[in-house]
Amino acid sequence: MNASAPITPSKAALARLARLVRDRRQRDAAGLAVVEGPRAVDGALASGATLEAVFARPELVSRYAPTGTDTPHGRHPDARRLGEGYRERIGAVYEVAADTLDPLADAMNPQGVLAIAQFADSELSAAVAAERVVVLEAVRDPGNAGAVVRSAVAAGFGSVIATEGTTDLWSPKALRGAAGLTFGPAVCRGRPTAEILEALADAGHLRVRAALEGDTSLGDLPEAPRMTLVLSNEAHGPTADAVAGTDIAAAIPMRHPVDSLNVAVAAAVLMYAMQPSS
Repeated sequence: MNASAPITPSKAALARLARLVRDRRQRDAAGLAVVEGPRAVDGALASGATLEAVFARPELVSRYAPTGTDTPHGRHPDARRLGEGYRERIGAVYEVAADTLDPLADAMNPQGVLAIAQFADSELSAAVAAERVVVLEAVRDPGNAGAVVRSAVAAGFGSVIATEGTTDLWSPKALRGAAGLTFGPAVCRGRPTAEILEALADAGHLRVRAALEGDTSLGDLPEAPRMTLVLSNEAHGPTADAVAGTDIAAAIPMRHPVDSLNVAVAAAVLMYAMQPSS
């Protein structure tokens, strides 16, 4: 796959893009996600994603096409981060006027770039093989879920597992929250909590549940070769399966009058605390 000079998209291509933005069933059936905004698209490329197509406003199209007017020879301004040969993972590049492209975006403030990217979910058996895993249990806010994915990548967690009832990690909003980095770790979706936690136990994971009132403080977390962090729905808390299926309930100390943290913030704190010492 090689990036070509920008072309004008057909009505059919734009209609297909719109369907993929709006309809999870279409995305899942095709194994295609829509990534929005230069930062998220760049993050996807840096994570090794293959882009079937890029739709960009005229002032941004040269970031992805080999020729353009905004940068010399159409070079990407952050090409080193994207890795050598990143252009070979970009398919068609479409130049689209803002008044045509922006109404197709999911974001309230469109950023001028939408890319169709290939994705594939991992099997549960592969996801639990990572040394560090984060499980999202019925986390429904896509922005929060995406932010957890971004922190997981930063902290070196190799897998992200979403239970049934969790928001779609491949939705445009979740991918924006993750800055496009969801294409790096193994992603597994839609399994019951009990099944996931049992598989993690069988794979030798110490399963740590984030809790407001935990039995282990942040500074006393034990270290194990394989560890999992379980994050539950902010409003309703962990299910009975999550409580029964975890080994440790870890609490983050907070000063009065704070009584809780956003799930993405708590995730980042705990994931860094769970990093291997060496």
